Amino acid sequence: MAMYSRGGAKGGINYGDIPPNQTLYVNNLNEKIKIPELKSCLLELFSSYGEVIDVVAAGALKRKGQAFVVFSDISCATNALRSLNGFVFLDKPMRVSYCRTKSDIVAHEDGTWKPRAKLEAQKAEAAKQSKPAAQLIAPNKSAGNAEKAPTMAAHPGAGPDAGGAADGQPSNVLFVENLPPEVNELMLTMLFRQYPGFQEARLIKGRNVAFIEYSDELQAGIAKHGLQGFMVTPEMALKIAFAKQ
Repeated sequence: MAMYSRGGAKGGINYGDIPPNQTLYVNNLNEKIKIPELKSCLLELFSSYGEVIDVVAAGALKRKGQAFVVFSDISCATNALRSLNGFVFLDKPMRVSYCRTKSDIVAHEDGTWKPRAKLEAQKAEAAKQSKPAAQLIAPNKSAGNAEKAPTMAAHPGAGPDAGGAADGQPSNVLFVENLPPEVNELMLTMLFRQYPGFQEARLIKGRNVAFIEYSDELQAGIAKHGLQGFMVTPEMALKIAFAKQ
């Protein structure tokens, strides 16, 4: 199973009318993954964009394939949304958007939390007062008018050859190409150790390539995603793939 790869769709990301906030709604997740493992993988992936204070996912049938990721601030959530919408995670392209409502943990912190039953009752009462009775029954949508799935954008820093199925099987070792002659192992270590699980960097002298080892495939995948297309010099961008076993 490929944990991570680049989404292939082109086009901009449409965030809709939902205002930016700390909580992201993630759906189209792999429903075969157990909830504890799914939450752990999501935490590992999203934490590379900032402090994650909560990950919420449930095993109920109608809630499968979706989760909520809560960041400590809006800027981190925005960076994660821009980078990960359409990112192939556990064999499926994620759909990431801002959450329509504030998460309970954030509401508790800023003092706006209300018991959920009371809140739902207030919403229902407001809807009755603001809409005529005839408008309470929504017309059925025909199959031809069904909403189109949101387009997925590739990571903004990725080059045309970045990621994808051509990488082969995931590995805890990354193969890095297109290195300038002046790069050494210390420089590579400084660059790749900013991602968790870094073990070592091995530069192959005279060939402008290197092997970067991480503790496991998950951590290697996060580093690969974050540094794919990184401009080492104004003319040279990193090309990163999983090393062949």
